[in-house]
Amino acid sequence: MRALAPRLFACLFLGVGLLGLSPTALMSPAAFAREASRAVEVIDLAGELSAEDEQLLLERTPGIALPAEVSDVTYILFPENDDNLNDTVRQFGEDERPDLISGERDKWAPGALIVAVGLDPNRMGVYCGDDVCAATGIYGEGRLDGILDRMETPLRNGNWAAGMLEGATAAGDPTAVRETTSLPGWVGWAVGGGAAVLGVGGAGAGITLTRRSRAKKAREQFDVVQRDYGRIAQELQAIDVRAHSLTSPLANDSLRRQWEEVKEGFLGLNRTFDELEGLTLGSPDAEFRRHRKSISTAHEQVTRMKTAEEHIELLANMEHGDAEVRRRELTELHEDVLAASGGIGDQGLRERLSLLDARVLDLRSRLDSPGFMDEFADLVTDHRVLVEAARERLYQESGTKAVSSSDRTAPAVWDSGWRPAYGYGNYVPYAVVYSWHHADQQAAASSSSSATTGYSSGGFSGGGGSRGF
Repeated sequence: MRALAPRLFACLFLGVGLLGLSPTALMSPAAFAREASRAVEVIDLAGELSAEDEQLLLERTPGIALPAEVSDVTYILFPENDDNLNDTVRQFGEDERPDLISGERDKWAPGALIVAVGLDPNRMGVYCGDDVCAATGIYGEGRLDGILDRMETPLRNGNWAAGMLEGATAAGDPTAVRETTSLPGWVGWAVGGGAAVLGVGGAGAGITLTRRSRAKKAREQFDVVQRDYGRIAQELQAIDVRAHSLTSPLANDSLRRQWEEVKEGFLGLNRTFDELEGLTLGSPDAEFRRHRKSISTAHEQVTRMKTAEEHIELLANMEHGDAEVRRRELTELHEDVLAASGGIGDQGLRERLSLLDARVLDLRSRLDSPGFMDEFADLVTDHRVLVEAARERLYQESGTKAVSSSDRTAPAVWDSGWRPAYGYGNYVPYAVVYSWHHADQQAAASSSSSATTGYSSGGFSGGGGSRGF
């Protein structure tokens, strides 16, 4: 080992020289010790990172050429988030991880470097304690935008781990400045890759934290499965009869296919539970980590079935004359018609929406009508046509190009956002279409927009910021 060390440093010295960088860029023994002890944590709230992704972040991060002020690097992947990602990260810190926030609760903690990505809507951000912000020069002109620019390409390609790693790497690279960098983008990767040889040992603390987080999540999911699975299994036949007894036009072939899909997924858990035999809430963390994939599968299917059960019951109540349910659904439709009418400038289309709204309000005054469900289905069909016309006008008036995505469909019966009529004839309400349009506008502007550095509520001034990708 003593003979190997000089050779390793000599190779790194030669590699840095070939890149045209100063040999002083190599770490001193003191700096190496600091980086070897740097804590790295991966918090995958979206469940989108593979084990290899997490290992990449844990192993490569300690070797990144970051200032000595950086004591903790935290990667966070959110499944859903505010339009201003800053608010989501701040709320997560306040609710779940107060150690990421300063003792005065008004900034990020000293030594902290946080790289965050939100998937709905697509947002990316880098945050830092005051000492880290100063050391990385993040307040310099174009610096934060330059860091986020480095993250953008891999994130747009769906490479979450690569994008987050690039964010941390760019934070330590003073040449990552928008429109002023003179070095090619691969230099940051090359330096980071070489230094990683020296810093792998620092991943230990991050691996420990990640294991604890995984075990905690798996244990919480297992608790939910234990509470709900037995009850649903006992009542499944009755729930199935209820689903097949739906008779209104809204209970179309699409809804029935969704029900069969969620039912089959639930019945398929028999094999999953065989893998979990003997596991209890009192089992050690190692057992929960070992079974976390199976637990996650069981949790997903049980949650889907429970949600679908509630929605089947909701539609059944609507069919059987529940006045409160009928009034609520018509009020939702009324409000969506008003939103569509107020969101576009086409006078002819607005008049058609107004006529439709008059029919909605008329039916709301006749909740006990024998033909209620047929009339409601007709209103939804007509509104679907007008929503499509409103969508086209919305994009025309804004000059925004619609993004094609297989995810842009109505919520399914197992989704928490489902309501009666969603998906009937491919119907989606205007509110959903408007949210898609807003996302497309944000995406179109993100490549040239500057980062958002503020927070919606006062009293917090943590460094860093975010934008879309």
